[in-house]
Amino acid sequence: MWRWVTRCLVLSAIAALLTPALFAQQFYAQLDSPDPAVTQNGMILVKGWALDPGLVTKVELYVDDQFQHTAVLNLPRIDIVEAFPTYPGIHQARPGFVTGFLASRFTNGNHTVEVRVYTSDGQVRPVGRRTITINNTINQAPFGSVDIPDAAGVHNATGSFPVNGWAADTDGVSRVDVLIDGGVMQSAVYGDPRPDVGASFPDYPNAQFSGFVAHVDTTRVQNGVHLLEIRATDTLGMSKMIGRRQIQILNNDSFLRPFGYLDEPKRDAVLFGTECGTGGGQNFSPPINPQAHITPVRGWALDLGTREDVGRVSYVELLVDGVRWLSSDDCGQVFGELANCYGLPRYDVARYYPTYPDSPRAGFFFTLDVGTLMNMGVRPGNHNLRVRVGDREQTFADLPNRDGIPVFFQCVEASFDLPSFGFIDFPHTFDYVGGVVTFHGWAIDENTLAAVEIVIDGNFVGTAQYGFSRPDVRQQYPQFTFDTGWRFTMDTRLLSNARHRMTVRTLDARGHRVEIGSVDFYVSNNTPAP
Repeated sequence: MWRWVTRCLVLSAIAALLTPALFAQQFYAQLDSPDPAVTQNGMILVKGWALDPGLVTKVELYVDDQFQHTAVLNLPRIDIVEAFPTYPGIHQARPGFVTGFLASRFTNGNHTVEVRVYTSDGQVRPVGRRTITINNTINQAPFGSVDIPDAAGVHNATGSFPVNGWAADTDGVSRVDVLIDGGVMQSAVYGDPRPDVGASFPDYPNAQFSGFVAHVDTTRVQNGVHLLEIRATDTLGMSKMIGRRQIQILNNDSFLRPFGYLDEPKRDAVLFGTECGTGGGQNFSPPINPQAHITPVRGWALDLGTREDVGRVSYVELLVDGVRWLSSDDCGQVFGELANCYGLPRYDVARYYPTYPDSPRAGFFFTLDVGTLMNMGVRPGNHNLRVRVGDREQTFADLPNRDGIPVFFQCVEASFDLPSFGFIDFPHTFDYVGGVVTFHGWAIDENTLAAVEIVIDGNFVGTAQYGFSRPDVRQQYPQFTFDTGWRFTMDTRLLSNARHRMTVRTLDARGHRVEIGSVDFYVSNNTPAP
């Protein structure tokens, strides 16, 4: 008798210990939206979360028991992590999922919505089945998200403060405004690529380009805590606040350093020098031999001041291994164009920083002659390159950072076949194209360029026309006096309605091929070519 009582007590204790573990190993899931109590219209958001002891491999959306889309998985859900603190692997879990569908694809009235969660053990579990009411006569307000700054606490803002995120609307977004304390500060630049948003809302192609970005000049606002709001407005005039954040502005002269970007050369670039065996280092400024190979160093810089002083860039210098070689004080004509200067046109910068002093003319350009530097005693091999920008208040900043970038100096013969280079202007990454389109860009070879070849999905499709006028490129590379533009016209109906990759490569007169870039784009055509 006593033996059975003891055995029962032991089994009860083991069961008590195992119960939490068994509980923690269960499958849990929930569909958070759409809300069945709310009449739906426009883009209907479907989101939720799922936890499984194994692995959630797929989540499918069904409307009226018909498959629609596969949801985007592995989204962070801090609330679920906090709700299941003892679930195995919960602190590394990303249980969220999201997708959506257009209400206009369905008739007005009641429809069923559910998701089906697939797990690694082969199970398919229906989750969140509900009935929603669709009314397509209602205009949906814009929706979206503010990514930077995030919603965690109060953010300190000094000088130029970035704000970005995304906004979408089935009728189209006309503008995105940044407000501080209820007043419109500026409009954001809208239409940047957001492939993550496009993947979440596959019914809505324009979601691919729903990103916005704004750079707020905080010196236009008094120091202190302020309310930052982002408001999106659609083409029919309906607007919605898609995000609110608390920011604390802290500005003084010591905080307001210049800032900018070094476009080229890139980190770890090999910078070639010619005419570097002529001996005798010449001591002249700027150290340039017009007969030698020139490496362009370009970028942009801006500066902000306190409200009493609007702020201006005073000088820009090119440093090699911490030694100043070129300065905007050397500004003048090189190859018939301005070089070693600050204040060159940068309309792309003006677009993103419209209220900043000097933004339309924020560019700098230096002509780095590696061969002449070697004649003046600079050794070949590894070096450090950076650009220093100073303002009128005697503060300065180094671009891209105080450590600069590593580059490699190499002396070559004048007859050395330097690689071609160039750029693809269109299509942009993840552009949607259809029908007959003209791809275009530019390409340069220091000797003779024989052809610009177009490759799509690994297949050669043709040779571009070459030699179109590109005064913008001529201004950036004044040492090249020939026309560098290329164009390629193609009927995209010969391609499938899918994602494709275009690669552009050059062929020079010596038979050397160089890829100057690749870009992914989407084709969307209603009917194939006959």
